[in-house]
Amino acid sequence: MPWNLFAACRENDELISKRIRLDNDVQQTVQETFEQQERSFRDGVTREVAFDGSWKPEEDELLTLNVSQEARMFVDTVEANAVAIADMDLRNFDREGIHALFTGRSVDGNTTVLVQQFSSRQMLSRKFPLVLHGNSFRRLSESAFTLDTSLTCIMEEEKVKFKSFHKMRRILSLYDAYREATAPELRTFVTHVNFEVGDRDAFIERADQTERKLIHAIMQRGTLDAYDAAAIEAAGRRLNVNVVTRNGKILLPNMGNDIKQLLRLLDDGLYRAELTGQRYQTNSKQAV
Repeated sequence: MPWNLFAACRENDELISKRIRLDNDVQQTVQETFEQQERSFRDGVTREVAFDGSWKPEEDELLTLNVSQEARMFVDTVEANAVAIADMDLRNFDREGIHALFTGRSVDGNTTVLVQQFSSRQMLSRKFPLVLHGNSFRRLSESAFTLDTSLTCIMEEEKVKFKSFHKMRRILSLYDAYREATAPELRTFVTHVNFEVGDRDAFIERADQTERKLIHAIMQRGTLDAYDAAAIEAAGRRLNVNVVTRNGKILLPNMGNDIKQLLRLLDDGLYRAELTGQRYQTNSKQAV
């Protein structure tokens, strides 16, 4: 049986699914298109790596996240009886708030969901496109859209598998996977036993986006609980990062570049090349 096509629509900041009715010929063609895109998506992939918000995959890698409550909607829709899913109002297709198109299969309890992002660029305006009708073109008068040329992600085995974080976040909220530290997290950071901070409120108020993202990553990794001030100072000395300590505590710098260098050190974002001794800054946290 050909797969059904669904749309993920955002209503009141919540993703819901709607079924897009297709005639039999189009339904079969849509399935074949998604199957071909699935083969291309998986082609050459040799490993899957848990995404931590800090690096891009190699050509042979897929990034993975656990299926969130929001992503669960896609899986539940494919597993459900299609007639139980509300039909989209095709007359108002362009006002449905579509963020993704998806389809998939559920066989012996194993569900695979194939997802494409959807943007306004895929809507064909009724005012301008011309379509071939017999031996001449006529103006398009009905709602029409195009499929994307590739998959954004595959959901299976309780994982969301993807290659581009930027495309994924157009569909799903990935706030918990890649976000900035909140004010309470910043306060936890500056009151850590390893730090001495002159004006904590000023530090929290001044922290920019880059610093907040680095602090969130550091807190997630538990770096400050794993290493004391002396170990961090020694690591900084090896990488020419000026880490000043007093009474067993790190004096947290106030200046922007100084604090960023310290944060990158704590986030494993600095390294020294073995051959040349050159120090580098990296956003990649892929373990070798």
